[in-house]
Amino acid sequence: MSKKPNIVLIITDQQRFDTIAALDAPHMVTPNLDRLVARGTAFDNMYITSPSCAPSRASLFSGTYPHTNGVYRNDEPWQYCWVKDLAEAGYRTVNVGKMHTMPVEGAFGFHERHVVENKDRDHPNLPFYLDNWDKAFFQRGI
Repeated sequence: MSKKPNIVLIITDQQRFDTIAALDAPHMVTPNLDRLVARGTAFDNMYITSPSCAPSRASLFSGTYPHTNGVYRNDEPWQYCWVKDLAEAGYRTVNVGKMHTMPVEGAFGFHERHVVENKDRDHPNLPFYLDNWDKAFFQRGI
């Protein structure tokens, strides 16, 4: 039986194609991203399906356009995420960071989610957005 490969998907927000030295931008200083490019796969011909975060991510994680998956705004629920398929195939799936899923802490096939969104921290009607970062601070009395 062959060993399953490890899959680590790193998504940077608003990362332009010409801001990583290893991807033909020698004027940039990106040693960590350069090492990842050298040792893995870099998707250097990607396009987004929506200018908004959640619809774009929902497209990436469903393989469908917003008009198919129904996610047009940041607050609309996700119906499908291919991470569930990986989990069902025996992978241990973990999400660390921002995903902009709806519901925010839904499983979406992940065994663990460490959601760090911080999107409403400065909203005048809310004292803070209670993501996992805030929860860790709160538990430590910070």
